[in-house]
Amino acid sequence: MGQVLSEGEVDALLKGVGEGEVQTETDQVDEVTGVTAYDLTSQEKIIAGRLPTLDIVNQMFSRLFRQTFSGMLRKAVEVNAVSTDTVKFGEFLRSLPSPASLHIFRMEPLRGHGLMIVESKLVSAIVDTFFGGASGKESTIADRDFSAIEIRMTKNVVLGALEDLEKAWKPVLEVSTNYVRSEVNPQFAAIVPPTDIVLVIVFEIDLEFTSGSVTISIPYSAIEPIMPKLKATFQAEEQEVDRVWVSRVREEMLTTEVEVIAELGVTEVTPERFREWKTGDTIMLGNDVTDPLVIKVQGMPKVKGFPGVSRGLKAIQVTEVIEPENL
Repeated sequence: MGQVLSEGEVDALLKGVGEGEVQTETDQVDEVTGVTAYDLTSQEKIIAGRLPTLDIVNQMFSRLFRQTFSGMLRKAVEVNAVSTDTVKFGEFLRSLPSPASLHIFRMEPLRGHGLMIVESKLVSAIVDTFFGGASGKESTIADRDFSAIEIRMTKNVVLGALEDLEKAWKPVLEVSTNYVRSEVNPQFAAIVPPTDIVLVIVFEIDLEFTSGSVTISIPYSAIEPIMPKLKATFQAEEQEVDRVWVSRVREEMLTTEVEVIAELGVTEVTPERFREWKTGDTIMLGNDVTDPLVIKVQGMPKVKGFPGVSRGLKAIQVTEVIEPENL
């Protein structure tokens, strides 16, 4: 059994420690270099590598939205996915101008909200193009608020984009997109805390005389449960396509309804002139009565034909297919 101090020896030892006569060891932590503190509660995650499935979803959305947008404006529109990045939401929000055309939406069953941003110069271009503007002059909204007609028409574009987003995601996940509200001040469009990570997808929109962007921001926390699907790699050696996935996409695209319009004719008038229109007026069109009509699919000229009647309904007999090089 080890030696045990007596009560007197313990008292003498404590007295020596208190008066500094007895030296004691102190706990010293050696300075550690090259170590960075890591906050385990932080949501700053790194999405390593590409997201092949998400890339295809973005490409499909580009095609669908191109058709929708072209149909709305009655003009050829190009839509291309140009980048997919991850960033803290606070940094992303600070990069947005004010005013900005911000639209909050949901993608159920994904958690939380998404954010769609239409670039300001694109907002003015949408209105200008819809009403026949062709000056090529870019108008800016940096120093003014959006007009009522700009707000209304941009919302219609966003609603169409949300429908296309739902269709593009369908082969991966059945989602239901729902418009929530619009904002012009980025401070009122906080869909997640500033430190949360969001996925930022930018689509470049090319009109006839100008271009702009539509950006979609989705919280990382919303897509995290389906990240394995988005990271899925393709097994083919060519690394190009997943045959099953493409088959499902093709099936969805072939059953997607498109708008077909037979264009009777086109003419140009001044705003002063069309304000004077009344019942019984005759509007002269620019084509001859013997010319075939142009039939457009989602705003894109596809065939020509002559009007008639079939089974008691108005109909068009196709006489010519418009080749792409003739557009």
